[in-house]
Amino acid sequence: MSSFVVGKDLIDLLATAARRIRNGRMWDGFFDYEDTATAQSIGEALARFNTVAVADHYQEEYSEPEYTFTPVEEILTGTLEPRHLVQICLAASCYNYQTGEDHPQWAYSLPWATVKAIRFWAETRLYGLGWPIVKLRNSGGYEWAGLEDAAWEWTREHGFPDLQINPGRLDDDEVRQAITATERMGEQVSAALGMSRVSLLARLVLAGHEDGAYLILEPDGGRFVRCAVFREGGGKIAEISSPEAAAHSAEPTGGEEVRALLAAVDPGPENPAWTEFAPEDIPPLDEGSRAIDLEKASAWSPLTTRPRPSHT
Repeated sequence: MSSFVVGKDLIDLLATAARRIRNGRMWDGFFDYEDTATAQSIGEALARFNTVAVADHYQEEYSEPEYTFTPVEEILTGTLEPRHLVQICLAASCYNYQTGEDHPQWAYSLPWATVKAIRFWAETRLYGLGWPIVKLRNSGGYEWAGLEDAAWEWTREHGFPDLQINPGRLDDDEVRQAITATERMGEQVSAALGMSRVSLLARLVLAGHEDGAYLILEPDGGRFVRCAVFREGGGKIAEISSPEAAAHSAEPTGGEEVRALLAAVDPGPENPAWTEFAPEDIPPLDEGSRAIDLEKASAWSPLTTRPRPSHT
């Protein structure tokens, strides 16, 4: 494989992520550095090992790199979003590839442990945010949505652009599997379960009504019993009723899975779907009714139970 010395900006990004972990909830011993270690010493260790590995790979002499830590302020102090975390994951993969995959001293070294920890931390946060995993364009594998749009050898000039999600590369069967898995896990995953059901409902509705823009769900007796599909501008396209609608003297309508999902969706205000998928510029709703933007909801995907791909 080829190998190169990564740029200072990429080292700064990884060292800043490490510093943010150390100053957060994870205990300082997580990286197994001395307690007095700073992001400077972490960056120095990463830069030195990368230089040594590349020199060994090409059988060249090397000089000790000069490195001065300059924090990536957006990572150090800002609110971390998926675009930051996905880029950190890719930067960790780049460093790992250029440094350690064929170097005898890489495995279980301090830089190895640091890069592993950084990627674990970033992916854990992505899981918590419900960021989707999608099929890669050029292989049958899976990765975080937007990874292909991030920069392999990151520099500050790249920044952290908004990532694009292609709903066509999400897998409905995996969403169904995730719903089943989260149902078994109980209250600790109620938020993910609530969003999963609403997301799948939106995707099934869009499959039958491609011009749908938003959905209004109407409750009765503490559960949703019907919903209406609207196009952009407010024109109603269709109505769907749950199996419980029969108890209200109305014939159930819509596909069987859609009707079952409608009845299973949590109507409570604690369901984050009502804020995450909220449409804009719609008429006021009746008390207890909820609305979702079909495009927003259908593009979301929960974590799944299959193994995560990893380059580390």
